[in-house]
Amino acid sequence: MKKISDKNHKKLNNLKSINKIRKIIQILRDPDDGCPWDLKQNFNSLAPYTIEEAYELVDAIEQNDIKSIKSELGDLLLQIILISQIASDNHYFNFDDVAEDISEKMIRRHPQIFDYSYDLNDFPQDSWERIKNIEKSKKANINNHLLDTIEKNIPAMLRSIKIQKKASSIKFDWKDLNDVINKVDEEMSELKEAINNNNKLHIEEELGDLLFTIVNLSRHLKLDPEQTLRKSNNKFISRFNIMENILDEKNIEWHDLKNSDLLTLWNKAKDQLKRG
Repeated sequence: MKKISDKNHKKLNNLKSINKIRKIIQILRDPDDGCPWDLKQNFNSLAPYTIEEAYELVDAIEQNDIKSIKSELGDLLLQIILISQIASDNHYFNFDDVAEDISEKMIRRHPQIFDYSYDLNDFPQDSWERIKNIEKSKKANINNHLLDTIEKNIPAMLRSIKIQKKASSIKFDWKDLNDVINKVDEEMSELKEAINNNNKLHIEEELGDLLFTIVNLSRHLKLDPEQTLRKSNNKFISRFNIMENILDEKNIEWHDLKNSDLLTLWNKAKDQLKRG
C-alpha cells in the first residue's frame, strides 16, 4: 500500500461524477498499492453493509431529510460500485454491465413507452407484472414450482408480500376485503386456543399464520406493512420519550410506579403528542 502519485491525483481530480468514484474504487482495489480493507472485501462481507445503507436511506426518506437522502444515496451507490468492482476483478461482470442490464430491463418492462407495437389498451402495471413473470420463468428450472423463484434470504415480511403477490397472479387470492378480515379473526382465535393449551410449537405456528394474514390484510388495503410498522415503532418511541421526560421533571424512577401509574403516564404522553 502506498499513496497515489501527484500525477494520478491530478488525473483523479479532473474526473467527474460517476467516473470519479469508479476510479477511486479501482485505486483502492489495486492489488499492489490498494487499501488492505477494500482488498479483502467480497460479496458476502459487503452484504450486511449494503442492507444497512439501504435502511439508512429509507430512514432519511421517511424523515424527509433531503441532505441525508443525498448522502445516503451516495453511501448506497458506493456499495454498488464496490461490489461491481469486485465482480470485475474476478472477471464476472463490471459496473457498465450492471448499468446496461438495468437499462435493457427498464426498456423491456415499459413497452408502452419504447415498443411501437404495444397495445395502448393494456394497463402498464399489468404489462410490467406479465413481463416480469416471463423473465423469472426463464430463469427458473423447468421443474421448479411457482414460488421457487422468490428469494429465500430477504426479510420475512417482504418475502410474505412476494409470496402473496405471486399467488395472486394466478388468481389464488381473497376477492373481498371482509374475507381477509374474517381470516385475521380466525387466525387470532386459533392462536388464543394454542395459548390456552400451552403448546409452544402450536403457538409459534399460529402466531406465524396470524402475522402472514396481517401482511395479506395490509396488501389488500394497499399499505406497505414494513412502512406501517416503522411508523408505529416511531410513534411508540415518541410517546415513550415523553414519558421519560415527565418522570425526569418530577425526579421519579420507573420502578417507583405501579401499573396504573404507567397507564396514566402513557395516556398523558399520548395526549401531549396529539397536541403537538
